[in-house]
Amino acid sequence: MTDARDPLEPEPHVEVVASPAPGAGEGLALPPTLVGSPPSEAPSVAPRRAYAALAALAVSMFLYVSNEIAPLGLNAVVAESLGESEATVGLLISVGAFVVILTSVPLALAASRVPYRWTLTGAGTLFTVAMALSATADTFGELVVGRVLGAAAHAMFWAVVTPAAAGMFPVRVRGRMVARVMIGSSVAGVAGLPALTWLAQAAGWRTSYMAMTAVSAVVAIAIAVLLPTFKGSEGSTARGELPSWPAFVRVLAIAALTVGSLAVLWTYITPYLLQVPRFSATAIPLLLAIGGALGVVAMVAIGRFLDRFPVRSLVVGLTMLLAVYLGLGQAGSVPAIAAAMVMLQGFCWSIIVAAMMNWAMRHAPGRTDVAVAAYNSAYNAGNAGGPIIGATLLGSASAGVLPWASAALVAGALLVVLTSRPWHLLERMRARRRPRETTVPVD
Repeated sequence: MTDARDPLEPEPHVEVVASPAPGAGEGLALPPTLVGSPPSEAPSVAPRRAYAALAALAVSMFLYVSNEIAPLGLNAVVAESLGESEATVGLLISVGAFVVILTSVPLALAASRVPYRWTLTGAGTLFTVAMALSATADTFGELVVGRVLGAAAHAMFWAVVTPAAAGMFPVRVRGRMVARVMIGSSVAGVAGLPALTWLAQAAGWRTSYMAMTAVSAVVAIAIAVLLPTFKGSEGSTARGELPSWPAFVRVLAIAALTVGSLAVLWTYITPYLLQVPRFSATAIPLLLAIGGALGVVAMVAIGRFLDRFPVRSLVVGLTMLLAVYLGLGQAGSVPAIAAAMVMLQGFCWSIIVAAMMNWAMRHAPGRTDVAVAAYNSAYNAGNAGGPIIGATLLGSASAGVLPWASAALVAGALLVVLTSRPWHLLERMRARRRPRETTVPVD
């Protein structure tokens, strides 16, 4: 159920009293706010234009994530074409991730005085160039150059896309808008990766990059036209509602561990599904598409809960992901169980990425866009380390051990979440007795 009032309608002002927020996070206190001072306002923009801009950003996210995960589906085809091993091609994800780690925060700081509209348009232009270079690559080295440029565009885009998307709307629906724009990342799993994999198998992997080149050029123009002009210091999400360094650092650790767990196994999901449950090569795109479809369903559904239960949403997602890895590790050789676990992964991963991003924005200790850039670096630290761990395990053991390594990492992430705040009944009761002390949920 959504609010009857349009999210762009101004929210009546409620006084905020500076006080500790029970159960809101370790070392956390609400920022001192002058009673009667208005909250940050969303920029003045027509609702239709705001929603159209949100859609353009979601399509952009679809492209960036499709490129990020492309090696998962193109791994075998590219390796055969360029005479490289599958493990070597899988390290393309690590190359891109290292670039994002190094450039996210510097690019966010450099773009801090530039309106989001032009930062995102510039990122889209650079991404189009990167896809064109990848489409014309004749050697693995040239493909790496395209990957590096695409990663730089990725870093610029992800540093500002969620603050730009949510900043067009009142802060009370921020979680919902974050989930809506991130539908693009979920659709990348259901449509992007399977489509790129199918194109690569049918017409060559370069055709996949040609298609992304054409679409990214159109989307970059749409963003330049539709997105309103406002900077990182403006908009409704310029700052986090519950700024806290301890809580934010925990989010970074959780992101690195969780993404690392996925990258260990999912970078090599094609060889895993071929070797362990012994699926046919033609069945894998369909299986990934079904998992991606469930991810879209999850992303649509989770938006209504993120604003009310930001922490518990993440706990649910991580618990489900741990079940996926344990199921694949224990019974992955059974095709029906392996298929069910792949589908469950698509569902729970959408919950996790939306919840982690929302939690990072809530506890941003300074400007939200810079905090998101730091979160993006931590996210890609997992993306960089995971394939290296996976490649090492593939070389020394077999694909069957990958789920166990992933399970260990996500279990660590779940432990950090569960110990990051008090979960006692007394704290929850105290929070209910003082519902007007803060305008944001304490979960």
